[in-house]
Amino acid sequence: MSAIGPLLSDYRKQNRLSQLELSMLADVSSRHISFIETGRSSPSRAMILRLADVLNLPHRDSNLLLHCGGFTPAFTALDIDCIDMEPVRQALTMILENHNPYPALVVDGGWNVLMANTAQQMMSSQLAGNTDAPPTSNLLEAVFRHDAYRPYIENWDEVASHLLRRLRKQVLAFSKPEHDALYKRLLELSPPDNWQQPNESPSDGPMLTINFNLGGQTLCMFSTLSQFGTALDTGMEELLIESYFPADDQTRKFFEQFSD
Repeated sequence: MSAIGPLLSDYRKQNRLSQLELSMLADVSSRHISFIETGRSSPSRAMILRLADVLNLPHRDSNLLLHCGGFTPAFTALDIDCIDMEPVRQALTMILENHNPYPALVVDGGWNVLMANTAQQMMSSQLAGNTDAPPTSNLLEAVFRHDAYRPYIENWDEVASHLLRRLRKQVLAFSKPEHDALYKRLLELSPPDNWQQPNESPSDGPMLTINFNLGGQTLCMFSTLSQFGTALDTGMEELLIESYFPADDQTRKFFEQFSD
C-alpha cells in the first residue's frame, strides 16, 4: 500500500468528510479517492496539492502528504533568522514597535516567544523579578509556572483553564508533537480544578481579560492574535503575533506613562 493512502484517510477523517464529500470538493470521482487511500492509485503532485488545499491542511502537513507521495516539498521551512526571512523580521519589528506602549510579542507554532516589543520586555522583566535568565521562553508554560507569571495573574484559574482548553483543541485538531508535548507539560504543572468546564458567566464583559498584579496595581488586558495571510513557508504560516490592549483606563494610563 502507498504511504500516502493512510495519511490522506487520516486527514479526511479529521475533517469529518466521507470519501464522497472529499471527491465532490476536489472535483474528482469518489472511486479515485478510494483508490488513493487503498494504494491502488498513485496521485500526481497536482492532485495531492489539490486535496491538501480542499482539506485546508497547514503547509507542514501538505509537505508531509507530498513526501509520502514521493514528491519534493511545495513549501519552504526557513529559520526566522535566515537572510530570506529578513523582510518578515522587518515586518514583525514594525508591528511590534508600533504597538508600544502596550505589550506585544511573536510566538512560533509551539508558543515559544521569538520576539517582543519594549513594553512586553518591561512587563516581563518586572514580573520575573528582573532576573537575567527567565525560567522558560514558552508563553503558555510561563503562565503555568510558579516561578514565572502564575503568582501575578489574579484570575489565573480562569485564564489557565481557557488556555489549556484551547491547546487541547489544537492537539485534537492537528496532532502535532510539539502541541502534545506542551499539553502534557502543562498538565503536570497543577492545572486548575475542573479546567475542562468553561465559565458560563457573562458578568465580566464580552471578552476574557488577563489581570496582572504588578507592584500592587492591577493591570487588566485582553489580547488579539494575528497571522500572515499569504505565507508560503511552514514556519511563517505558524507565527502568531499576540497584541495586548488595556481593558480599563487605569491600565491604559499605566502603560502610556512609558511612552515618549
